[in-house]
Amino acid sequence: MDLKTIKENLTFPIKAPQYRVGVDGFMSYANSSLTHDGRLRCPCVKCVNNKLLNPDDVNYHLLQYGIMRNYSTWGFHGESRRFLYPKSLEKWILKSIGHKWRDYKCLLKGKGYDDDTDINTLYDNCPDDDVEYDQWVSLVNFWRSEEGQRRSNRSKESLEKAKVKPIHTTGTKSHARVREEMKRSSNKSPTRTQVYLKCHQHESEADITNQIKNVVTEQGDQELDLDDDPVSKELGKDKYGRVRGLGLGVKPSDIGDPSYPQFCNGLNMSTDNEAAIIHYFRRLEGVVQKLRNRVKRQGITIRKVKRKLQDHDISLLDESESNADLVSSDSDLGEEHDNQ
Repeated sequence: MDLKTIKENLTFPIKAPQYRVGVDGFMSYANSSLTHDGRLRCPCVKCVNNKLLNPDDVNYHLLQYGIMRNYSTWGFHGESRRFLYPKSLEKWILKSIGHKWRDYKCLLKGKGYDDDTDINTLYDNCPDDDVEYDQWVSLVNFWRSEEGQRRSNRSKESLEKAKVKPIHTTGTKSHARVREEMKRSSNKSPTRTQVYLKCHQHESEADITNQIKNVVTEQGDQELDLDDDPVSKELGKDKYGRVRGLGLGVKPSDIGDPSYPQFCNGLNMSTDNEAAIIHYFRRLEGVVQKLRNRVKRQGITIRKVKRKLQDHDISLLDESESNADLVSSDSDLGEEHDNQ
């Protein structure tokens, strides 16, 4: 049985015979990943690869609790993890590829394109070692089109309007890594201004960085309001959904310490920890449902007690009315006796 068929069988319900066949296939496949003491990581929804058990217990857990639904690449059980990456990095990877692709097109345009050159001559300038001829023709046609000209002019205008062209001086070290190192050394998250000054120490930016430092000296460093911190005051407000000076893919919501528990930090680390968080939240959902049922039962009890109290008050009211009738009748009899 091939690996794809085994994984397809494990998508069936636990009681289905196909699922049991899938468990047998998984156990046969995972025998190659046993530890030196003969144990195996358990991928059930209860253990989520956090526990090392003997194979019999792993087999029992899979049949009793089921396998993790998002455990599609068996990295802990012998399957190659070469291309396995945390889910939280997907957007960053796509943005990084997009940036590199745009930079590469700019490089090609600088090498073989000129607005004043005849288009047929440009077709012949195709860099044979890098680009296929038909793709080069498509690029040249786009650069000569109205949309291509409009984008080019807009980019040139944006470059001219830019107050400074940031040049970071951290080499191959990313802004995120610098920020994490600063956080570890000071035991607190650095502000955007601190990271910017740390990463931009090029002499061409000396005027800007000195102005930012002067703003910090005068008003301090605003940690929460990115639209009013020293970097924004000198370089202008950030575009919607972006944060200047902290690297690719950083959003305003990423700045500052998160308000959720530290245990939830695993959501930004790996898919395995994400599975543990999901299992943890499912347990919390069960607890919340039990509390809701308890509140519902208490509400029913309270309504019953209210009805009993109302019935009791009505009986007391009837008794008081009857006593009042007796008193009035006695007073009437007394008046008749006096008249006689």
